[in-house]
Amino acid sequence: MILIVISTSPLKSGVYIQGIEAALNIAESESESVTVFLDSEFSLSVNEETKGDEHVKRLKQLFLLDIDVYSDRPLCLDNISCLSRKELQKNADKEVVF
Repeated sequence: MILIVISTSPLKSGVYIQGIEAALNIAESESESVTVFLDSEFSLSVNEETKGDEHVKRLKQLFLLDIDVYSDRPLCLDNISCLSRKELQKNADKEVVF
């Protein structure tokens, strides 16, 4: 399993887009399973006030391909489960941070 960690604030940088696109490409290729973890500044940017923002819309693309998305804190989207990064790292063959 490839673990993609998205931690960059979408308000400061568009690097998170590369993380989302990487996850989508891996899922579409079906070569390996992929899981996304929303960390630090990025997870703080997903809340009730930002539900209509571009970064949340892009994030929702992951749900269309049934990609598992986790965060270390409860977020406003139903498809995101709470789990620690350390737990996910136990099952990951590779980890890529954006």
